[in-house]
Amino acid sequence: MEHSGAAHDINSSIVTKRILNIAQGSEARIMVVDDDELTLVLISDLLQSHGFEVRQASDGAQALKILEHEWFPVIITDWQMPVMNGLELTRRLRAQGTLDTYVIMLTALESGSDYESGYEAGVDDYLTKKLPDIELFSRIHAAYRTLELRRSLRDARSAQAENKAG
Repeated sequence: MEHSGAAHDINSSIVTKRILNIAQGSEARIMVVDDDELTLVLISDLLQSHGFEVRQASDGAQALKILEHEWFPVIITDWQMPVMNGLELTRRLRAQGTLDTYVIMLTALESGSDYESGYEAGVDDYLTKKLPDIELFSRIHAAYRTLELRRSLRDARSAQAENKAG
């Protein structure tokens, strides 16, 4: 992510406050998965400096091991990694029934067919690696908002089912 000037820092702080308010219904926890150590550290440090709890993994296989014991509302994963890439990580998460995690794919790829493959695997959103920080926080805001809406819909359906049964 590109680190930007003071104007973007102010905007990302405003967006972060909004995200943290939304996240109160879940947790302000994010997993970052990338084989490039510099990218992993830059994104993690940026998120931590804005109040997020961050867990790191260097590939999809390591991420899956962590996810056996911990849940993260948002996963930001690189597409191209050795051992297990971000696309396979997403496929396996969705195959396990993990629908309450929002997956943001980091990519340098810009082909529509690549995006289509990702959406078919269960990717929720994309970010190219060289976007300003505010773009990252905007996508995270969308992730938490989407998760909040999914939770509200699930609760409403559950209440409706109880009313019909009772």
